[in-house]
Amino acid sequence: MRFLILVFLLIVSCAVKQESSDKANNWQYYYDLGMSSFMAKNYSEAIANFFRASQMASNEPKVWNALGLAYMEVQEYEKAENSFRKALQVDKSYTESKLNLGILYYRKLDYSNAHSVIKEVLNDEAFPQKHMAYYYLAKVNEAMGNREDYISNLRKAVSYNPMFLDAQLELAKAYEEEGRYVDAKRLYENLINNGIKSSTIHLNLARVEYGLKNYSLSKEHIKKVLEDRQTDPQTRNEALKLLSSVLIREQEDILGKKTSEESLPKPPMVPKEEESQQPSKLYRIQLGAFSSERYAKSWKDRLESELNLKDLVILVQSGLFRVLYGSFNSREEAQRELERLKKLNLYGFIVYD
Repeated sequence: MRFLILVFLLIVSCAVKQESSDKANNWQYYYDLGMSSFMAKNYSEAIANFFRASQMASNEPKVWNALGLAYMEVQEYEKAENSFRKALQVDKSYTESKLNLGILYYRKLDYSNAHSVIKEVLNDEAFPQKHMAYYYLAKVNEAMGNREDYISNLRKAVSYNPMFLDAQLELAKAYEEEGRYVDAKRLYENLINNGIKSSTIHLNLARVEYGLKNYSLSKEHIKKVLEDRQTDPQTRNEALKLLSSVLIREQEDILGKKTSEESLPKPPMVPKEEESQQPSKLYRIQLGAFSSERYAKSWKDRLESELNLKDLVILVQSGLFRVLYGSFNSREEAQRELERLKKLNLYGFIVYD
């Protein structure tokens, strides 16, 4: 029996050694290790494993392509170019490497070569990632100052893959810059309707609705941004700034002031003397913000006379005259009062001053 056990262990040991030996001589094993490292952004290990795989299987274009991608991520552009070219030497029809070569030229600011190589990629009707090719062709067009081609190719990228988020967002942003708010709104709403929701998209929609003078809709999207616990601080601050702009436009429209459609009201160079500024920090409700002290006072007087609101003050901050209401010791107390004001069709937001 003891003899049989020893023989069994010897056989198992040899099998394990054989399996380890097979793995060590298998390019696919190192390629898979390299992909795992690449996805984890451990490019040093990825390059080492892709290189081992390339020495074992120099006729596999995907190995050279992967090695080129890893080199490109660490800005070893010459090595990346050599790797992509070796993939194409092995297989001229390996269009993925040709696209990556075009992207490499784009990163190197060699826009002429990037443009010609990516145009070649688009001639391959069998290539399954044409949306990526059109997207990077658009980026090259933008860098070369071809605005019309930039937008045209972004549209093609979105047409080839309507769920390509980067192209959708960039095209919508381009529409915004040109004042084409209806087109931008359509793109953002399409993303939301397809289940792609984020505080960034709601902030973009709020900005578009502001451009369309749909201030109530703009505030609805801002509210979603502020209520989302995953909203990062920068996006939250941008939402609050936009809300101030919305309130300025709303309240100045109520007071009959004609404002420019192209730019926000400019603050005065020298702010006027502040009124009733209290040194202690309390929770308050901001009911308005104006670039003019006269309009801030007019709004304050109207709130006092029509809604019988007391404890209203005007504070100056960054050239804006802010109309603040109440002084609450806790946010919960301020929130309860804010809900009461909403029933009177009066909207604002809580600040801590």
